[in-house]
Amino acid sequence: MGVAGTLTLLRHGESTYNAARVFTGLLDVDLSPLGERQAREAGRLLAEHSAVPDLVLSSPLRRARRTADAVLAELGCDVPLVEEWRLEERDYGVLTGVPKRQVVERYGHDTFFAWRRTLHGRPPAADPAEIATWGLVSTRPPELPAPGSGESLHDVIERVRPCWEGGIRGGLADGRSILVVAHGNSLRALCALIDDLDEDELEELNLPAGQPLRYDTTPDGRVGPRGGRYLDPAAARAGAALIAAEGGT
Repeated sequence: MGVAGTLTLLRHGESTYNAARVFTGLLDVDLSPLGERQAREAGRLLAEHSAVPDLVLSSPLRRARRTADAVLAELGCDVPLVEEWRLEERDYGVLTGVPKRQVVERYGHDTFFAWRRTLHGRPPAADPAEIATWGLVSTRPPELPAPGSGESLHDVIERVRPCWEGGIRGGLADGRSILVVAHGNSLRALCALIDDLDEDELEELNLPAGQPLRYDTTPDGRVGPRGGRYLDPAAARAGAALIAAEGGT
């Protein structure tokens, strides 16, 4: 059967806090110089593989939006770009703004792993006085837990689920070519829904910055291949290995 629609997932380019190995979460930091180059290269890869989207969904956080803008600039196309709060990065609670090395030293490797990689590990909430210094620009509805409360990956999956089930999936069935630009954890959550990943698979999933991951959709609604396929497999494997060596996304 032919292809109905295509879905490309893109983790934003390296941010300044990624470069400093700091838990970023909802902090609205910018791209690093490397991140800017990664964003432009992602646009070139999309052009080379004739994967030009007709709709872009982006997290509203600056590092994702700047990546999306750079990609569209490289493609030289004018397509709708929609900011979606459900695609924001995971709320890391008390870990927000803390160097990852300090988290390991303070809480130990097992707790670090549980909070960072497992499905249900949820960092504790941050102190309200600390949250007030973050300058958050979150667009989440007020009925949700306040920013800084902390989220597990399971929480992020449930946050992303309506975006997948209510919008992306329908667009693909209609034959649209959709690009989603977001973050390590919101994209892990989306992959969990697309591929029905179990807990072990989620723990092992590392999505490298700036590497487009493509899925195709058949007219009967099937999305594949399972796990998608990177437009630059060698570079994606190298990027994922670096993330794994640091403890994961």
